[in-house]
Amino acid sequence: MWEYRTGIKKFRWINYLMLTVLIAIILPINHVEAASTITVKTKIQYYKGQQYIHLSGGKKSVTDKLNKTFKLHAVKAASLDKEDKKLNKNYSFTTMASVKYNAKEKISVVYEDHMYAGGAHGMDATRSYNYDLRTGKELKLSEYVKDDIQIKKVEKSISNSLLAMYNAGESIFEENIYDFQLDQTSEFFLYDKGIVIRFHPYEVAPYAKGFVDIKVPFSKFNT
Repeated sequence: MWEYRTGIKKFRWINYLMLTVLIAIILPINHVEAASTITVKTKIQYYKGQQYIHLSGGKKSVTDKLNKTFKLHAVKAASLDKEDKKLNKNYSFTTMASVKYNAKEKISVVYEDHMYAGGAHGMDATRSYNYDLRTGKELKLSEYVKDDIQIKKVEKSISNSLLAMYNAGESIFEENIYDFQLDQTSEFFLYDKGIVIRFHPYEVAPYAKGFVDIKVPFSKFNT
């Protein structure tokens, strides 16, 4: 009986020792993987009344670079606003910033610019900044839509979405459901399952509709 109990204790001790070694091997690996994930926090700040996105955390060299880029957009907007007001005190130029995506070590920051220089309404433009938070590299549409075949697939997906919106009674131009401009200079930003193509007012809808954002899942053009 004593030998039996001793054998059980040895068996349990060996199992415990093996488990301890296994944990010691696995945990550092998981810890390194977790530590290697780059994340940033975002905050809206202002330069002379113009919005811009400020990042904190992440890789300092990359964060500093992107912060300069994002603030520069606001600096330029403030300069344009000053010039417009010299022409007419009622004229204005404003920009609004938002973070559309901040995950998987990628970030998409979008600015919406509005210029008023008289008339029934102003003019609107948009600028998207898509970056890799690990390298600081700007991500172009060509990073995702690589060739003419994929562009055709993206166009088809956009047309299907516009048609669905039109059929649902939204104010989409019927003639532009299958006729719109899409190339590697088109404005886009990321979302969790793909890309979002952004159309300016009057491109596929009236001015009152504002910017029209169409989601295109990766599954629609990567297969």
